[in-house]
Amino acid sequence: MPVNVGLDISAYTVDAVIRQGDKASQPKQYKQTVEGHAALISQLKKVKPALIVMEATGIYYFDLAVALADAGLPVAVINPKSFRHFAELKLQTSKSDGIDADLLAEYGQRMAPALWTPPDQQHQMLRSLGRQINRLVGSRAQAKNRLHALKATRSTPALLIEDEQEGIATLERRIERLRQAALELMAEAPVLQRQYEHLLAAKGVGEATALSVLAELCVLP
Repeated sequence: MPVNVGLDISAYTVDAVIRQGDKASQPKQYKQTVEGHAALISQLKKVKPALIVMEATGIYYFDLAVALADAGLPVAVINPKSFRHFAELKLQTSKSDGIDADLLAEYGQRMAPALWTPPDQQHQMLRSLGRQINRLVGSRAQAKNRLHALKATRSTPALLIEDEQEGIATLERRIERLRQAALELMAEAPVLQRQYEHLLAAKGVGEATALSVLAELCVLP
């Protein structure tokens, strides 16, 4: 009988259930790390699944889905709304990681969703650049708030103010370097460049917003 696998993904763990026919294994948990993914892939290769099913929820599914596809494993990334309807049809109101993983495996068995194709390297690179830029922008905002607080107190040594200003300047250089790298990447990818220009054409959307939005949207089907 074909083997179907359900993966329920959270921020720190992945619960896997292997289903053959109507018999499901006990859920096994793996860490959401490179090492955890490698251990999961090693186990999945042994059982040779017909399909591995996960939901496209949050930001945590993507790296694992890419790793599975790169390992030559058949993975399907399904719409959470579709899975919720399936659970309702099964009259499954209880919710736990193990139960969800089992239902995802059964979803693969009953519904046979299409295989997922990972985005190309340019799209993945833009996503990584966009997220790092967003993190640095957040750090810069925090640093500017700290600087404002330091300047509001007479007793603050000048050295502390200078140190915070140097930190902000460093963050701005890093942001600009990554922004230029993202622009060069899009210039080499006609589809990404066209999408970026379309976003810029929208009223109220500037370069920073267009880049941030496109970095997330470009990896979606």
